Amino acid sequence: MLLEVKEISKKYGTFPALNPISCNMESGELIGLVGSNGAGKTTFIKILSTLIKPTTGDILLDGKSIVKYPMAMQKNIGYLPQDIAIYPNLSAVEFLMYISALKKVSKKEAVKQVDYLLETLHLTDVKNKRLSDYSGGMKQRVGIASALLGNPKIIIVDEPTTGLDPEERVILRNILSKLACSKIVLLSTHIISDIEAVATSIMVLKKGNLMFHNTPEILLHNANGYVWEYILPIDRIIDDLTGVSSMIQTEQGIKIRQVCAEKPFSDAMLAKATLEDACLCVLEEVF
Repeated sequence: MLLEVKEISKKYGTFPALNPISCNMESGELIGLVGSNGAGKTTFIKILSTLIKPTTGDILLDGKSIVKYPMAMQKNIGYLPQDIAIYPNLSAVEFLMYISALKKVSKKEAVKQVDYLLETLHLTDVKNKRLSDYSGGMKQRVGIASALLGNPKIIIVDEPTTGLDPEERVILRNILSKLACSKIVLLSTHIISDIEAVATSIMVLKKGNLMFHNTPEILLHNANGYVWEYILPIDRIIDDLTGVSSMIQTEQGIKIRQVCAEKPFSDAMLAKATLEDACLCVLEEVF
């Protein structure tokens, strides 16, 4: 399955939420979509999910326009928005069976899929409790299950690890990684560790512009020579945090990790770039 994005843009009035973007996504990919708040990630996702139409451009799914024929996408997509809509008086089983019916999954197949997803997401013991009694993380897992129902060929998830504890985040990453072997998976996040081990490609958005779209290996290679570490006294006030990816207090002082084109201090040493460093390099337009 091939998804071709051709010069799509989106304006709200005169405000350009998304400038013209072109890219391709295909089965077997897990794409990490990265960007700060206001970068255009949610707008991009909503256009892909056919919830809103682009101002200009087109998107082709195996050659067919999903802008003109949104059903071509809707019958193939599993979408998890940032804000999950649930019915608080239903149990997890009742809610997921309801979503299965909306997706036109047969009752026999729905029972099988619901049981599997509840077990995989560690919800079996509470499957008959009302959703109003669930914690935020548990509700998030139910939302994830609802997106995966019906065995969609394209899975789009917007900040899926919100409210999940570290173990739950690992479980979700593993699930999405396995699904990406045969599907298109797009995972939007500002937590780079969520995609560091599983993404096959990275998209970086900044102020509505697509700044980078390629493999993590190329992104890391590009960041070589732009990541620095140095130590400052604990009482030193740092006025400019531009490009600073981490600050850790040590016995010697504050250990600063910073991305920039030139050595920030005389005693700064080059460090091996992490994916978070590399994404920050793109956002700060270091290279």
